[in-house]
Amino acid sequence: MRARISPTAPVVGLCLIALILEGYDLLMYGTVVPSLLAYTPWDLDATDVGMLGSLTGIGMLVGALLAAAVADRWGRRRTLLAAVVMFSTAMGACAIAPTPELFGAGRFAVGLGAGVLMPTAAATLIEFAEPRARARSVAMGFVGTCIGGILAGVLSLWLVPTHGFRSMFLAGMVPALMFLPLMLAFLPESPAYLASRGEHAAAAAVADRYRLAHTAAPISTAPSRERGLRALFGTDRTFTTLLFWCMTLLCLLVLFGVATWLPALMKSAGYPLGASLSFLLTLNIGGALGALGGAVLADRYGMKPVTAAFFLCAAIALLLVATAPPLAVVYLLVMLAGVGTTGTQILLNTFIGSHYPATSRATGLGMALGVGRIGAIVGPTYGGVLVAIGTGTNWQLAAFAVPAVVGAILTVLVPRRTPIRNVVDAHPIGPWSGADHSRI
Repeated sequence: MRARISPTAPVVGLCLIALILEGYDLLMYGTVVPSLLAYTPWDLDATDVGMLGSLTGIGMLVGALLAAAVADRWGRRRTLLAAVVMFSTAMGACAIAPTPELFGAGRFAVGLGAGVLMPTAAATLIEFAEPRARARSVAMGFVGTCIGGILAGVLSLWLVPTHGFRSMFLAGMVPALMFLPLMLAFLPESPAYLASRGEHAAAAAVADRYRLAHTAAPISTAPSRERGLRALFGTDRTFTTLLFWCMTLLCLLVLFGVATWLPALMKSAGYPLGASLSFLLTLNIGGALGALGGAVLADRYGMKPVTAAFFLCAAIALLLVATAPPLAVVYLLVMLAGVGTTGTQILLNTFIGSHYPATSRATGLGMALGVGRIGAIVGPTYGGVLVAIGTGTNWQLAAFAVPAVVGAILTVLVPRRTPIRNVVDAHPIGPWSGADHSRI
């Protein structure tokens, strides 16, 4: 019996490719931290390397806020393509950077492109997903960030010892040259965006092609509280919006702090460089498993309890790693830390996006990820300061567990979502234009 292929599979596949490229470009930095510390021409210390890692987070903050400003107005297709071009070009710049200052500028640009891509891709995946399988659809796309991290871990075991840290950046630029033409040719525009511009025939054609439920009723282009920042701060959403911002900040602080410093921390704990890099690979495998497994659980039991449990999973795993268990157990715990960091962030993307209408979904995600990037900025620097002042590995791991516990508490406080309603000429609308029937 032939398996049924969803008509939206090409959209998920193209977003997956973009997010694999992005995941590699972001998560490979931890694999080159030991090499940067040992690179004599630049004479960097732990604080310098942490600051260079934080520049990516600053770029992501700016990029996410930029996505919030333009993606719902400029179009998600063009925004996504521009983001891929940006971070891929920046990887090439890092590969040839002659000074740490230019290298840092390249890492900022990588973050800028990645910051634009993530909310735009999440909004696209949510819009093209079947409402009852929304978390799974988003996870299938965002597992690409984990796959990119896994590829970074695998390649680092070969490239870094043999060809140096610059080869890792070059390897991140080349695949985009092959995949960008595919994205340009086959990635569709958002039907909600087309309808909001009055292109109702084009919106209906995209909806027909991808079998998205809809009616002929167009989305009103008149201003409403469901558009832009107004949709985030209505009387029934302000508290939830602020909670989402804090949850994302804490999650990204733990994610980027651990991803940046895990190899160096494990190396300082007595493990050889190869084993330390393999821990980062294991962390990303855990992220992939957490994204897919968490999505299935979230579609069945709801986003809130699963997201809170994943936050706690990260905290417990990091605390147990600090007890120095046997090596096999350390690998298992590092995998669970990946479940609770990258897996949690992917769940948050769906959780947040499902609270806002399609006309402001990229704005909601972009603002949450933009504010959350403060955590991505603080995380690597936080770890670098802990290393520089000489705290032990156990205390450094425990220091990353605390924000995860706070994230779990904030998740429990998220109130139940009120139904999303759009203004549409007094007619109902379908999921592609903003209606949301997913379970929260």
